[in-house]
Amino acid sequence: MSSNIKNIFDFNTVPIWFMRQAGRYMYEYNDIKKNFNSFFKMCRDTDAVKEITLLPVKKFGFDAGIIFSDILIILECLDVKVEFIPNKGPLVDNKNLNKIFLEKNYNINYEGLKPVYKSIRKTKNSLTEINKPLIGFAGAPWTVAAYYLESTLTKDLTIARKVAYEKPELMHNIIDTLSEIIIEHLSNQINAGVDIVQIFDTHSNILDYLALEAYSIEPIRKICKEIKKRYPKVPISYFSKNINLNFNDFFDHIDIISFNSSVRMRDYIGKLPKELVFQGNLDPIKLLVGGKEMEKAILEILKDMQGKDFIFNLGHGILPKTPRENVIKCIKLVKESKG
Repeated sequence: MSSNIKNIFDFNTVPIWFMRQAGRYMYEYNDIKKNFNSFFKMCRDTDAVKEITLLPVKKFGFDAGIIFSDILIILECLDVKVEFIPNKGPLVDNKNLNKIFLEKNYNINYEGLKPVYKSIRKTKNSLTEINKPLIGFAGAPWTVAAYYLESTLTKDLTIARKVAYEKPELMHNIIDTLSEIIIEHLSNQINAGVDIVQIFDTHSNILDYLALEAYSIEPIRKICKEIKKRYPKVPISYFSKNINLNFNDFFDHIDIISFNSSVRMRDYIGKLPKELVFQGNLDPIKLLVGGKEMEKAILEILKDMQGKDFIFNLGHGILPKTPRENVIKCIKLVKESKG
């Protein structure tokens, strides 16, 4: 393994962090959120971001912080407006689609992302004091493009897939532009101090195998290759809802593979490169429900991963109504286990 992942985590025990671990299930987060009239305003407030990122690490003892931000923040580089509607999700203004991506009449302006990097520097200092790493992230090109093209997500991403299949030139322009922005965004996060970067390709499972190669696998391969060229020691983590074994070379520049809850991770031991660290994959609903079913699932995952370099996580983000006591119980079970 070329990265320094083993200097970041001690795999003699099982490290644990959760996707969306700084979020609505914490009343402290909701108290901070009340001070802002928009989600992105909060994401740009460096003091708020630092406090939110550190909250779950300090409260629950997670082994890493993940910078509080959002995958759609990079659209601001293209002067694309994003509004977060309560209980519905993001609403993306895509009226300038053709101007930006067909006429290529745009400038990429990274100025709006500077608060992200300033927040990372502030937060990193506090995490260094307690010897915990900081994770940065970005959405993958296809996933960000899907949000952009759909404006508000449709079932099965019908609009985004229709564009991909009917207008491949437009789709390639979108993917190429977003790939360029994502490379710079991840690089800037690394320069600011993150120890690991994670790429979320949450919606790649909806594509057929030809589109998957063109709009998901190949762009991520390009991004990871460039990041590794610039920062060979920084671990890259990859999350998707499907793990396609037909692209083995895809994992050449990836250090951590984060599984969703629909697979049994032990089935991939021997099928994926040995040096890949596995991450995952408790069903967030089981964390929400708690009790014996949650405990059984946690122990089964830990048993399956014995002897494997492994980071405990969820199969997707923690749900807003998750009881804190379930989070505490889960961490306790993991901490009591051995890697």
